[in-house]
Amino acid sequence: MKLVSINTDLFELYKADSEILTKSKRPYVLVIRLSYKNHNYDFAVPIRSNIPAAAPKNQYFPLPPRPSTRPKNRHGIHYIKMFPVTKQYLIRYRTEGNNFAILIQSIIDKNTKQIVDECQSYLNSYASGNHPLYSTDIDYLIQQLYK
Repeated sequence: MKLVSINTDLFELYKADSEILTKSKRPYVLVIRLSYKNHNYDFAVPIRSNIPAAAPKNQYFPLPPRPSTRPKNRHGIHYIKMFPVTKQYLIRYRTEGNNFAILIQSIIDKNTKQIVDECQSYLNSYASGNHPLYSTDIDYLIQQLYK
């Protein structure tokens, strides 16, 4: 898994889903070959500075807080905001000289199996009809990406 940015053309394609996080230069974790409804897709999972403290623990992977993380909020990889992506929309996320990004990448590297398992678990739950409040509409997004 690696950190990536997303080309804004994809956000234009997904604009009807108000839950897509489109902040410029936001880092995403690219998780490849996850299964959703018997098909494999690559997913981008956003890293967010302010996941609400009330968010269930199974909806995100915690990371060390950033300076912009508000008190009581969480910084982490937020599964309910993931979306399908293809290689054409990926932009390299530069970590050189960014000690915090290097730290985040090392945490992701050490916890790859857990993150992949939790992303897959979230997708399995979503596919069975469990759509958490504020989650992206994965079926709609797949339809937009592959039409």
